[in-house]
Amino acid sequence: MRYLRDGGPLQQAGSGRPHVLRSRDEAEGSQAASVVRLTAADWLLENARVATLDAGRPRAAALAVAGGRVVAIGTRAEVEPLAGRRPERVDCGGATVLPGLVDPHLHLYALAASAVNLDCAAPAIRDVADLLAALRARARSLPAGEWLRGEGLDERRLGRLPTATELEAAAPRHPVRLRHRSRHASVLNRRALALLGRVEGCDPRAGLVGGAENALSRLVGPVPRAILAEGLVASGRRLAAMGLTTIADATPRTYHGLAPLRQLMAAGSFPLRVFAMRPVGSSPWRGGGMLFPGPVKIMVEEGSRGLRPGPSTLARRIAAAARSGAQVAVHCLGAATLVATVAAFAALPARYRVGRRHRLEHVAECPPPMVATIAALDLVVVTNPAFVHWRGDAYRAETSGPARRWLYRARSLAAAGVTLAGASDAPIVPASPWVGLAAARSRRTAGGHVLSTGERLGAADALALFTTGAAQSLRAPALGRLVEGGPADLIVVEPDPLRAPPDEVADTRVLLTLVGGRPAWRA
Repeated sequence: MRYLRDGGPLQQAGSGRPHVLRSRDEAEGSQAASVVRLTAADWLLENARVATLDAGRPRAAALAVAGGRVVAIGTRAEVEPLAGRRPERVDCGGATVLPGLVDPHLHLYALAASAVNLDCAAPAIRDVADLLAALRARARSLPAGEWLRGEGLDERRLGRLPTATELEAAAPRHPVRLRHRSRHASVLNRRALALLGRVEGCDPRAGLVGGAENALSRLVGPVPRAILAEGLVASGRRLAAMGLTTIADATPRTYHGLAPLRQLMAAGSFPLRVFAMRPVGSSPWRGGGMLFPGPVKIMVEEGSRGLRPGPSTLARRIAAAARSGAQVAVHCLGAATLVATVAAFAALPARYRVGRRHRLEHVAECPPPMVATIAALDLVVVTNPAFVHWRGDAYRAETSGPARRWLYRARSLAAAGVTLAGASDAPIVPASPWVGLAAARSRRTAGGHVLSTGERLGAADALALFTTGAAQSLRAPALGRLVEGGPADLIVVEPDPLRAPPDEVADTRVLLTLVGGRPAWRA
């Protein structure tokens, strides 16, 4: 019998031999994830609060898994005969069993590359002087001429952005690229600017380059393969520990670009299901195993010169992707982008739109008239409730009056019948889905202010953002719920997010994560 609550450390595997599990803080980052892969794939979870998120049987006390699928949900007496001959028995001690969580928009390779990037948002970096000191220290550890990379640059946190001249003085033997927290702009030093050459959207005096991130990434070059592989394995472990069982990598990649991830999956070293977004014009590919093609993603930049691409080009790209049979996801931060994107979808013939689950990513600003239009076009909104927590104080400083009520809408969209999904957009903000769940309910910023109380969601609707809603955004309705015959993607957590207050939900502890019946994490 396995006990997931504190005070029950003895574990018993199918062989009948007892095992002692280490505590979470000892096991995390260790070989625990690979050790649990040796246990049986059949499970009996009992003494639990099972929330299936399925209307047919929303609550139960026990659940059985065999062959990677849920085979029974009900009471212990109903479930036990169907649990297989020698299941792993788990006494949940009253903890809650939920469907595995789904994050339909994060940047997996960026998370994996954190080992080679200077964290410009580290707690010790409080201003530009601290940042330059960290740059000097990092430069001393690198061979001359090697790129010095940084992530998470935030002018509000630092007081201002560093200049190209300051970066050059801090690291004169290296080209330097510090990527803005939005991942849509970078600050370069003089050496890096010379390597980049003249590009649109570049302020050479400040070193600020906007709208040229793809060109810059090609110039900097890929993260070394071994470091990327290590980072992907570590990221998979961390995400599983948060209760995520499925993610979507929102950085568009070709099938070839997914080779490092495919190799790790084939070796059993990456435990999550992954939907990979595709670039415009890329060749379609067939999913299999745990890797699936995601939407075709279209980027739109909104600046002082208008939209890039412009509305007509954007409409042509959306139409071409939709005609190819793809689901389309459009990056929609500002209101101008949203209006142009919705107009493009409205112009599509119904056969290219209805049932496709085309997506609007972020929707940071949504003017009131757009709500009903989005609903009428059957578009999915993939929102970022955790931004209300992490960035809400900045939003309050930057907006006022009615415009504040446009920010990261939730309840008004749901009330109009829009399918809502929740995503972290990590590493823009931390990947925890529980912070997003809590923020969707409280709309409370890190500074303690409340942003648009009228957009608060109830507990069930907030949980749906990262379960059923997220699954629909990926056109994977079998995920995000627990049903007999469905995939055994599930988590055991404390407290129950359907009953606990938001502050407690933000600190949810994940005790066990199963993906297709295989343990990906245990506390």
